[in-house]
Amino acid sequence: MFITVTTDGEEIYNLEIDSQMAIEDLKALLEAESGVPPTAQRLYYGEKELTELKKTLEEYQVGQNEIVHMQQQLPASSSSSLAAESDMMRMHVLRDPRLLQQLENTNPELAQAARSDPARFAAMVQQIEQTRRSAEMQKAQLAAMSDDPFDVETQKRIEDAIRQENIAANLEAAMEYNPESFARVTRLYINVEINNKKLVALVDSGAQSTVTQKQQNRVD
Repeated sequence: MFITVTTDGEEIYNLEIDSQMAIEDLKALLEAESGVPPTAQRLYYGEKELTELKKTLEEYQVGQNEIVHMQQQLPASSSSSLAAESDMMRMHVLRDPRLLQQLENTNPELAQAARSDPARFAAMVQQIEQTRRSAEMQKAQLAAMSDDPFDVETQKRIEDAIRQENIAANLEAAMEYNPESFARVTRLYINVEINNKKLVALVDSGAQSTVTQKQQNRVD
């Protein structure tokens, strides 16, 4: 069967393997492809990490044309390095009033942590980095899906991605151009006189355009 392996660095590996291949063997194959040693590899299928080395892909329910994501695990010594880098970043922010003000405007919670809670600041910086990595993973997965656009499963995933994107776009457009669809709107009508003609006008200060509406009085 074929599977696609994506990485945080946006590398993509298309592999033809057996469904009975164990995770440890897949890691060995990926070492040959990427140069990343098995001990530094963290493999994910969906939201689940593939941690049991003797377990097969089939046992993990990884099927044809599925996507597995590989993260490269940093050495243990890098944890202290990351903490040191976060602290250097925090001190740099505190020494620069303009940078601190900019951070206050964009992320006040992070700015507050920089002032009074170094541990929380470091944790928030790491969370931001993880979010960035997650976004890169989704980008790589979408790129991998585009490699074989005629595959049935790939077409379904692309259609679903397009559908979700269209829903978001339609919602954004509706909120901009038809906000009355999301809340009750009280309309204000007033009596006006234009060129000696008495009319009833609709007042709408948030309208995209201004319309004058004439009301005809019918006498039976």
